[in-house]
Amino acid sequence: MEKSLIKRNYIVIIAVYFVANVIFMIGPALNALSTTVYAQKSYTSVLLISTISSLCMIPGSLISGAILGKIKFKTMALISMGGIAIFGVIPYFSQALMVVYICRGIVGFCIGVGFPLQSTLALRLFPDAKQRTRAIGLGTISLSAGSILFMIVSGALADMQATYPFLFHAIVIIPLIIVLVYLKEPAPLPENVADETAQGALNVPIDGKIPVYAVFTAVMFAVIFFAFYPVLLNMSSVCAYEKIGGATIAGILLALFTVGNLIGGLTFELLHNIFHKYVVPVGLVLWVAGTACVAFGMSVPLIILGVLLSGWAIQVVWPGTVNTYADYVPAKKQSMVIAIFVSGMNIGCFCTTYFIAGVTAATGSVNPRLPITYGFFIVLAGTVIWTIAHCIHQNQRNKLANK
Repeated sequence: MEKSLIKRNYIVIIAVYFVANVIFMIGPALNALSTTVYAQKSYTSVLLISTISSLCMIPGSLISGAILGKIKFKTMALISMGGIAIFGVIPYFSQALMVVYICRGIVGFCIGVGFPLQSTLALRLFPDAKQRTRAIGLGTISLSAGSILFMIVSGALADMQATYPFLFHAIVIIPLIIVLVYLKEPAPLPENVADETAQGALNVPIDGKIPVYAVFTAVMFAVIFFAFYPVLLNMSSVCAYEKIGGATIAGILLALFTVGNLIGGLTFELLHNIFHKYVVPVGLVLWVAGTACVAFGMSVPLIILGVLLSGWAIQVVWPGTVNTYADYVPAKKQSMVIAIFVSGMNIGCFCTTYFIAGVTAATGSVNPRLPITYGFFIVLAGTVIWTIAHCIHQNQRNKLANK
């Protein structure tokens, strides 16, 4: 591959990953919207502005995974980023709550469409394993940097006027233009032959069934994310309940989670070069350590450490898992597998609300730390199961490679 094309492909990956966490853009504005624009509505109704997007990301991801490859990547980028820019901005001009809900649902759907696009492009544009690892690392850095930018700027805009963050969605037009200009469509996949260049030493077929282990990784990611997510949802409640600090402290701690994501992106390539195919278990161990610090740490420094470690871990486990799909998932099924993986995370997040309510009902305690504590043991059990399964799967792959 020509050096100029490699650079163009890296730029494209950075652009598409930058948009991944655009859902964070509305979070800092929820309180301002609740107290000004929707003062007569319940806070639950205002929260739906955010959660409806998360829910709609699931069908967006699954549909994208099913049709990606049949439709050009540029077309999918236009649907995803163009939809986010247009329907993200509309609520600024019409604050009718039903209009906002519809627009936020479409935004969530378009974000979901983008998730398989991001990872699939990394797999398809970079057949070389080393280049692919670097591309995914750069993409993760871009994703994290975008998240930080979205939260900081959106918070500042919300302080000026509660509805200004809706206008900020227009920034997505910039990466869209980059993709439209720089992306050279990957060559169509051939039919019924082995891809000897992009699918690794074992010549994974172009088409075939979705491997059971790929579905297993999605299930495990969903379970662990489901058990971990109370850390993020209950952070402000823990700070208030234990008199650690107010909303400002909670906001800083949550922002540090995104900083941890950035650390994950910066270190992913290095960790992959050291641990190779076993980088996912390393990320899982970091995730256990981070969750433990938050669950049992009764001081701000320990919670800070836990949040940073958890954010770092997620951006090792996620790209590490996706990177391995090129080694055993048929090329035509990779988009769908990525969609299932991401949907698992979103389903886990959605179900966390019921987990928190269940712990409260079962214990009779309103202590917001309890769901985090119980969640830790689920994270620990999930890590043990996934690590064992990962090592068995990788050993089997290694034996096949040595034959």
